[in-house]
Amino acid sequence: MKNTITVVCALFSLGSATIESRADFIPPGFLFRVFESGVSSGGEACNFGSVDQVSATEWFFQGKHSNTTGTSMSWSYLVDPDPFITGTFSLTNDTLLAKSYVVDFSLPISPAIAQSTVSGQMAGTLTDSNGSGSASMTSTSGGAVYTALADEMLVQSLMSNANQTVSSAFGTTSFSGGSFGQGLPPLAGPAINSTIGIRFSFTLSAGDSVSFSSIFVANPVPTPGALAMGLLSGLAARRGRRRTD
Repeated sequence: MKNTITVVCALFSLGSATIESRADFIPPGFLFRVFESGVSSGGEACNFGSVDQVSATEWFFQGKHSNTTGTSMSWSYLVDPDPFITGTFSLTNDTLLAKSYVVDFSLPISPAIAQSTVSGQMAGTLTDSNGSGSASMTSTSGGAVYTALADEMLVQSLMSNANQTVSSAFGTTSFSGGSFGQGLPPLAGPAINSTIGIRFSFTLSAGDSVSFSSIFVANPVPTPGALAMGLLSGLAARRGRRRTD
């Protein structure tokens, strides 16, 4: 059974000797940013909620954020700097006008990856939250709703030219945004030096809500030297077992 340790980023600024003396207690710098009409808000995710350590390398972030321009959102994400990002966030446009958003989630990775394979997936739900009888979520300027990023550069995108609608008061519709890298052979990705991330770009109708569940995984490709060492280790282990027998 995994031990769960709950910490809050604000504790680190207080110089807690107990937490700072254990490097594995320090959560990764998981960031979120919301961009709308040239205005950005957000920051360290754990400054807007809590983070639980659920394994030696995995952290579970939960939080809420509201800004002064009429946007509110909440999220639940499991991340691993070794690395993957998976979770759900919901956003509500609490204004009287449709608004375009860019929402970024970014995670520092460790160690760097010289060569990777990548995979990802997304789905969502659109809700008429104000009971007006209609709601819409479209991709902004015909682009992709979901974009996987490595070192801030595009890796793969999903759900281009999206146009999701609801036509009943307080109605809801669910949609699939697709996936990549799910089959064999694995989908080759780039070298990754510092961060992975997921970007959502969409336009949401006034007074309505949308939620997205998503995942982005990057796996290192073993180098020929590492493969050879793995084979030698396996042979040594088998020889040891034979001698024991």
